[in-house]
Amino acid sequence: MKNINSYRKFKRNDKEVNPEGEYILYWMQVNRRFQYNYALEYAVALSNKYEKPLLIYEGLNVDYPWASDRLHTFIMQGMKENLDYARQHNLNYYSYLEPEPKAGNGLFYKLADHAAAIVSDEYPVFIIRTHNEKVADKVDVPYVTIDSNGIIPLGITDKDPYSAYLFRKVMQEHFLEAYTHPPRQNPVDDLEIQENVELPDAFLKKYPPADEKLENIEQTVSELAIDHSVKPADSDGTRQAALGKLGHFVAHNLHQYDDKRNDPDAKASSGLSPWLHFGKISEYEIVKTVLDHQPEGWDLDSITPNNGKNSGFFNGDPNIESFLDEVITWREVGFHYAHHRPDYDQFESLPNWVKKTTSKHEGDEREWIYSLEEFEQSQTHDEIWNAAQTELRETGVMHNYLRMLWGKKIIEWTPDYRTALDYMIELNNKYALDGRDPNSYSGIFWCFGRFDRAWQERPIFGKLRYMTSDSTRKKVKLKQYLDKFGNQKSLL
Repeated sequence: MKNINSYRKFKRNDKEVNPEGEYILYWMQVNRRFQYNYALEYAVALSNKYEKPLLIYEGLNVDYPWASDRLHTFIMQGMKENLDYARQHNLNYYSYLEPEPKAGNGLFYKLADHAAAIVSDEYPVFIIRTHNEKVADKVDVPYVTIDSNGIIPLGITDKDPYSAYLFRKVMQEHFLEAYTHPPRQNPVDDLEIQENVELPDAFLKKYPPADEKLENIEQTVSELAIDHSVKPADSDGTRQAALGKLGHFVAHNLHQYDDKRNDPDAKASSGLSPWLHFGKISEYEIVKTVLDHQPEGWDLDSITPNNGKNSGFFNGDPNIESFLDEVITWREVGFHYAHHRPDYDQFESLPNWVKKTTSKHEGDEREWIYSLEEFEQSQTHDEIWNAAQTELRETGVMHNYLRMLWGKKIIEWTPDYRTALDYMIELNNKYALDGRDPNSYSGIFWCFGRFDRAWQERPIFGKLRYMTSDSTRKKVKLKQYLDKFGNQKSLL
C-alpha cells in the first residue's frame, strides 16, 4: 500500500525534468507559508535530488474575481511576512504585485522557461483550480501539484461524499495514518543547494519585485485597479497573527467550545478560517495543538473508530471532539466534494431530492422580496439578519451559526432559488475573508440541502431545513452582538 502522503501528489503532465533548467520553481498559490507545507517540502526534495536551487514565487494579480482592498491587504500582509522570512533564511523568494490588469501576463511562463520542474498547490476551487488545469499543458517541464489543505489527502476519496457522515467514516479510517505522517515543520531547513538565483535584468525591469511596494501596503493598495469600496478588515493577514489567534482560542475558549460555540456573545469559535483559507496556518498544526490539550493520560491509542458517529472517536474532552469534528470533518468534506465535482458552485450539483422539492415550490408566494443591494446594505425587516450582514460587510467574517440563518433567509426573501444562490455567493465572496473557499461553498450549499437530509415539507422551503430568527433569538445569546452590529434600521 502506498504511503498516505503519496495521495497528496497530483502529476499534471508526463513531461521530463529539464536537466538544463536553472532551478526548481515552487509557485506558492494557496498555502502561502514556509511551515508545515507539503508542497514546499516536495519542492525542496526535488531541489536536493536534481541539485538545483529552489526559487519560490508568490504573486498577486489585480483582475481576480472580487479583488478588493480587503482581500489585497490581507494577502499582502502575509507576503510582507514571507519576504522578511525569506531574507532571514537566505531563500530565493520572488514576489510580484500586478499594478494594473494584464501587466503580469507572461510572467509565470517566463519563470517556467528556465525551470527544471515546477511544483504548486493543489486546490479544488476558484481561480487556482483553473490555473492548475491549464498550466500543465503550456509548460515544457513536469508540473506537479501537492495537496496541503487538510489532514485527509484529497486523493484518498474516489468520489464526492454526499454527507458528513460518509466522509467522517473515511476520516476515521485514515486519520491515524495521516496524522502520524505530518508535514515537516520547517521544510526549507532541508535545502542542500544554497546557490542564489539571479533573474535577468530585463525580466525584473518588466516585472519588478514587490519588495518596495510591500513596505507601504496601504499606499500600494490605494493605487491599484481593484474594488476600493470593500475596505480592509481589522485583521492582520500574517502567520504570526494566526498563531496568536490559535493560542488565544486554546487558552480561553477550547474547553467551553461545545457549549458556547453557537452563542455570538460568547465568542467561543476559533476565528481561524481566514488564515486557513489563505494558507497562513496549516490544519495539521491546529489539530496537533488542540490534541496536545487533551486530558492527562490521553494518547493516540485512545482513538476508536465508531462507524462515522460525530462523537466517541477521539475519546477525550468533548469540547475537543466537537471542535475537531468541525475543523476536520466539516471543513474537509467540502474540499473532497469540490475535488470530485467541477460543478461544486452550480445549482445543478445539488442532490436530486433538493432539485425535486425546489421545483415543486418554485412558484410559492414570498411575503418579502429584497434586491441584492438591499441585502448588501442590511436593509431587511429582520434585526438579526441585518446584524449578521453588517458584521460580514464591516469585518469580513460572520458568526458561524448566524451564517446558516443568513443563508436560509435569503432563500425565503428572493424570487427564486437560483437568484438566492447567486446572491449568497456574491455577498460571501465579495466581503468574507474566508470566501472563495471549499468550506464557504459548503456553508452556502448546506443552506440548499448539500450534506443535509430532507425535512418536513413547508411553503417556499419544501423539504429544505427551515430556520427562523425567532427561534434563533431564543436559542442563542445575542444581546452584545446586536448591540454591536444591530444598529442598522430595519424596514419595520
